[in-house]
Amino acid sequence: MIRRYEHFLLPPLALAIQVATVCYTYFAPENVFGAGAMLSETWLWPLSVAVFAVSSLCGLYLTSRASYLLLTRSAYPIAATVILTLCVPAWALSVFHLHAAFVFTAIL
Repeated sequence: MIRRYEHFLLPPLALAIQVATVCYTYFAPENVFGAGAMLSETWLWPLSVAVFAVSSLCGLYLTSRASYLLLTRSAYPIAATVILTLCVPAWALSVFHLHAAFVFTAIL
C-alpha cells in the first residue's frame, strides 16, 4: 500500500511562504534605497503588491488544502496539533498579507 504524506508537508510549506514574505518586507527597502541598491524605485510598489498577493493566495490555498487533508487522513489529535501549530499561523499571516495587497492596490 502506498502512503501519501503531503498533508504533513503542506503546512510547513505554507508557513515558510509566509515567512519568506515577511523577509521580503524586511529586506526590500534596503535593496531599493540602500547603498548597494539592486532595484529601481519604480519596481518596489508593483513588486510588493505582487509578492503579497501571490504569497497570500498560495498560503490560503495550502493551509485550506492541508487542513482538509489532515482532517480526512490523520488521527484527530495529530490533525488538531498540526492545524493549531502550523495552519492557523500560516492562515493568519496569509490573511494579513492579502489585506496588505488590497490596501496597496487601493492606494495606487
